Amino acid sequence: MTINIAIVDVTVSKPDHDFNEREQKIMEVLLLNLAAHANSYVTKENMAFTPIEKKKDTLFSFQFAWQKSILKEQYDEFVSSIQSRYETAFNMCDIENVEIQFLENAYLKK
Repeated sequence: MTINIAIVDVTVSKPDHDFNEREQKIMEVLLLNLAAHANSYVTKENMAFTPIEKKKDTLFSFQFAWQKSILKEQYDEFVSSIQSRYETAFNMCDIENVEIQFLENAYLKK
């Protein structure tokens, strides 16, 4: 059985953060750029992104989608690449206790 992924929700949260709106927007731009680079490196396909409603502790919440589904192996590498890049960025900024979540919400089993 082959699983292809078409859409994933990516959420980054930090309990009780005190970032203002401007700082959160800067963080969003940074994380989107890191995701775009990871996607380009792994899939070499175009990826669309759509903001998702944020909750109180959410710093970043976007839905990433590919026009053509990617293979599960590519998806796993994409997730690993994003986690690595995001964790490195947060470490460099001295931001601790950040949680990164991935929720696949559109996939195809063959």
